[in-house]
Amino acid sequence: MVRPRRFEHVVRVAELAAQIAAANRLDVARAYAAGILHDIARDLPDPELLRLAPPECEIDGLHPLALHGRAGRTLLERWGYADSVVLEAVEDHTTGPRGGNCVAKCVYIADVSEPGRGVNADIRELALQDLNAALEQAILSKVTYLQGKGITVHPRTLRSYHALPCCAQITANPVPQPVSTPAFQ
Repeated sequence: MVRPRRFEHVVRVAELAAQIAAANRLDVARAYAAGILHDIARDLPDPELLRLAPPECEIDGLHPLALHGRAGRTLLERWGYADSVVLEAVEDHTTGPRGGNCVAKCVYIADVSEPGRGVNADIRELALQDLNAALEQAILSKVTYLQGKGITVHPRTLRSYHALPCCAQITANPVPQPVSTPAFQ
């Protein structure tokens, strides 16, 4: 269902996700499966993406490509695929893992850092040592990149971003704002 160049990316993501899973003593088979399946809907036309994954927010409607993770999950479920861990990883690979799904973390990191992209080698290497630190860097990198380009960040990505320990601490303990005092007369 994907073009040859996309398939090369898919294989690299699957192999890297499996490597990351092995290095972190996680389920290698599920990480590989989720990596192979993550872009199953990536090359579908926009109307098909919108049909498979109706928009949840304005960004989805304006940029249907953002839906390819949810659309992929829908396709897999319709075909009888039932592994909820893999399905969630496929769905979340575009916007960031929700909760503690470590397979989703492996796939998200592998997708943003696979060698064919030519970027984020530091994140790829960190993932082999510390999965959560690499996830934090991957999400921070994505949000920073999008904001730097003036692109609206998807609400699901923002939720992943705000769930990061570094951001949760800031949200829980906001920097005090100066109190405005009336000018002396």
